Amino acid sequence: MSMLTIMTTAVSAKTESKTGPGDVAENSAFSKAVQFVWERGYMNGYADGTFRAENTVTRAQLFQTLYNIQETPSVSGITSFQDVAPDAWYASAAAWSKGTGLTEGTSAGFSANTKLNRQQLVKVMCAYAELTGETLQGGDLSAYKDVDQVAAYALPYIKMAVGSGIINGSGDKLNPAGAVTRGQLAQILYNYFIKAEAAYTSAKRPLLLEGAMGIETTTMIEALTNPVEYTLGQYDYVAGTYHGYPVVVCRTEQGQANAAASTALAMEFFNPVAVINQGTSGGHDPALHTYDIVIGKQSFDGSAWKSGASAKGAGVDYKDIEMQGVYAYDKTAGEFTQQVYYDADATLLAAANAVKGTYTQGSVVNGIIDSCDAWNNQIDRMLYLYETFGSSCEEMETNAVAQICKTYDIPFLGIRILSNTGIYGENFDWKTGAACQSYVLNVAKQYITSYLSSAPGSVTANSQKASLNTQSYDKTQRPILLEGAMGIETTTMISALSNPTAYKLGQWDYVAGTYNGYPVVVCRTEQGLANTGASTALAMEFFNPSAVIDQGTSGGHDPALHTYDIVLGKQTVNYSAWKTIASAKGAGVDFTAFEMNGVYAYDRDKNTFTQSVYHDADPALLKAANAVKSSYTDGSVVEGTIASSNEWNNQIDRMLYLNKTVGTSCEEMETDAAAQICKTYHVPYLGVRILSNTGIYGENFDWKTGAACQNYVLSVAGEYISSNLK
Repeated sequence: MSMLTIMTTAVSAKTESKTGPGDVAENSAFSKAVQFVWERGYMNGYADGTFRAENTVTRAQLFQTLYNIQETPSVSGITSFQDVAPDAWYASAAAWSKGTGLTEGTSAGFSANTKLNRQQLVKVMCAYAELTGETLQGGDLSAYKDVDQVAAYALPYIKMAVGSGIINGSGDKLNPAGAVTRGQLAQILYNYFIKAEAAYTSAKRPLLLEGAMGIETTTMIEALTNPVEYTLGQYDYVAGTYHGYPVVVCRTEQGQANAAASTALAMEFFNPVAVINQGTSGGHDPALHTYDIVIGKQSFDGSAWKSGASAKGAGVDYKDIEMQGVYAYDKTAGEFTQQVYYDADATLLAAANAVKGTYTQGSVVNGIIDSCDAWNNQIDRMLYLYETFGSSCEEMETNAVAQICKTYDIPFLGIRILSNTGIYGENFDWKTGAACQSYVLNVAKQYITSYLSSAPGSVTANSQKASLNTQSYDKTQRPILLEGAMGIETTTMISALSNPTAYKLGQWDYVAGTYNGYPVVVCRTEQGLANTGASTALAMEFFNPSAVIDQGTSGGHDPALHTYDIVLGKQTVNYSAWKTIASAKGAGVDFTAFEMNGVYAYDRDKNTFTQSVYHDADPALLKAANAVKSSYTDGSVVEGTIASSNEWNNQIDRMLYLNKTVGTSCEEMETDAAAQICKTYHVPYLGVRILSNTGIYGENFDWKTGAACQNYVLSVAGEYISSNLK
């Protein structure tokens, strides 16, 4: 082999946003893959700006593509094939492929215009993996009915390609002699770089350390030995070792939905042995000051409450709330169960307490971490939460991560440093982020040396396969994903599917089939923002949906609406993502003194996570929903704003105030979290909610509304399929 520079391509590297080819629709089977190769310059398309996904691939095109990926290294001094003219557009690629040993050519030479079949392409991709130092795993071909048609020379390569997820076949066929189109090549390259090169191969399950922002992750990343970057979805991870043990640092991004989604993806990809979520927070406990650290012996969702009912004109009593808790999978019960407080893992908690003496910038105490998307600045409310529910501090991610860890049965600990406390007028100090990380690294070291280094292989061996990799789904056509949180919000849709097949990702349930001849997947997200964020992200990775409709029951805010009326969410809003105006101790709590703060989702145009108060519906989905309004006869169908939070409001003055100032039509617990994930994955989205109750008129919960909403959403799906996908 010639001494040529070989580059291992970084996984899902983020680049400047680049408009994709105009002839590949966003709902087409290869759209995500084409965008991937187009943005990175791996496949450049034609002079007229088209990609021509249906065109077949020649040998020249394949090797030119791989040469582009290697950033066109010099081929000076290398003798090329005899049938390659020096001025041919592929001349350098041909010389490079010969010089590296990637191909020996054919009996006729390079054979630039010879079209490739699937098994020939797979052989080249396996050779490329060897060239770049990537290890591909073997796979089982018993599920494919045409395995006997695979040429003898190609059989080991086909096994590696299937085992590593580079090819998936079409249903139960491999089609080894079939021609390769440009769209298929884009998909194979996408699969290779996302799945094959992204494989995490640590023999031991890593310790996962999390923070939401750069100031909460940089110090931990810098402490890693041999760091390797990964991107799952649009969430960033860095894997390495710390004190000789594998550690992964995850930047969850801010808020409950993001924390849950990024943690669930990490569970599937890295299979961590334990999780520590840490970062900055605001103080509730009057005994604490900036730079003090709270070890979360417990965490809870401070927005998961139910208020006592009060009539119009009675005002809003911020103290009249009962904590309801949030849902996570309980392996003993065998189902998702609701609880208020999530306990820390005893071994992680002991490790954190064992190194308290190493921290000298403030106190280290055991306490209770309050998580929600709100930002409190009214001191009387902070003190009430502390005195009533025991909260030591508030932040936006910890309990969402605790939910996901319980669902996956993974040990968890939350650690938060006070970066500010309004109780004493101590403003945000960004340097607290590094201080907290340094302490957490000491906790990690203690946990590694006192427990993981001597733990049995049954604890640390990284042998379990992710649920994303133990099942398969035919992605020839990208399905529509329909979501509901409970059985009363999913059963009717599932019953409408032809040829239903059940899947389980993590502990979330999905049923795939067809509706009106088009693939549809129904997801039971389970209740709340965190579960919806996680289950939607997993669906994005496994099913690659072309569009998402999140639907279900809700409570009314708009006084023009009644039970059985349906709201088409032209917008959604996380109405617990607010920031209150500061008020002094003794000034009381003014429920009107806030501004909406918004939540974060990945913005492809800006190439970063950005904050938005409202998330807009996809115009084509909204049009389809409006087109079938007349088919619904149980109530009115209106466009409006769907409000999402883990809260359950029963105080009418607060409902009316939210309707008047934020524009909310109804409230529920999932829609905007799904909207965040859809924006992050750049997938069209619509929320649809039926009023199952409205306290404004004393109309109590009617469970039959769940089926009514699903029937309407099936009409919407049918219209969208016929007008946009067929």
